[in-house]
Amino acid sequence: MAATIGIIAVLLAYPALSTVYAQTATSSSSSSATSSSTLTGPGPCGNGPGPMGGGWNIGGQGFGQSFGRADVSVGQTITFTSTSGQYIVVGHRTENGTASGSVVFTVTGNLTQGFTLSIAGKVVVGSTTYTISSGSGQMNPSASTISGQGATSSSGAFILQGTSRGSFVGSTATVSLDLQSGSTEYFVVLSGTV
Repeated sequence: MAATIGIIAVLLAYPALSTVYAQTATSSSSSSATSSSTLTGPGPCGNGPGPMGGGWNIGGQGFGQSFGRADVSVGQTITFTSTSGQYIVVGHRTENGTASGSVVFTVTGNLTQGFTLSIAGKVVVGSTTYTISSGSGQMNPSASTISGQGATSSSGAFILQGTSRGSFVGSTATVSLDLQSGSTEYFVVLSGTV
C-alpha cells in the first residue's frame, strides 16, 4: 500500500517538476543568449525577444524559417546566374536536356514578414530562349527563399521557387521553374550564384 501511494505521489509531482525544469532551461538559455547577442523580435510562443532579430525557431531551422532579417533595401537588385541546369518535359521524362539562365530580382517593397520582388531575365531551355516579360514574387525576411510567378515572351507562363545556401544577398542558390509554353510544360532546375 505504501509503495502504491509513493508511485501515485511521484506521478502527480512529475508535471510540476517538468514545468520547473523547463522554466529553468528557458531562463538559462535566455540569459546566455542575452549576453551574446542583441535581442529583438518575438521569442518562444511569442513571449519575449529572440536571438539575432528573428525569434527562436523551436525545433531547428527548416525550409523557409527565418534566423534574422537580411539587410535588403527597396530598389536593390539580386542577380542569379546559373552555372549548371537541366530540364525535363513534364509527362515525357525521356525528353530532357541542359538549361541555363539569368534571373534578376528587384526588391519593390518591404513587408513585415519579407520583401516583394519584380522578376526579369531569361531562361534557356535546350536551344530555345524564354525572356521573362513580367514577373512578381516574395522573399522571406532572411532572404533565403523566393517564390514567384510571371509571363514569358511567346505567351508563356512560369512559377518559380528559389532557395539559397545562406541568403540571396551573396551566396549560391537553386532556382526551379515550372515553365509552360504553348502545350508544352517544362520543369527546369538551375544552380548558380547570386
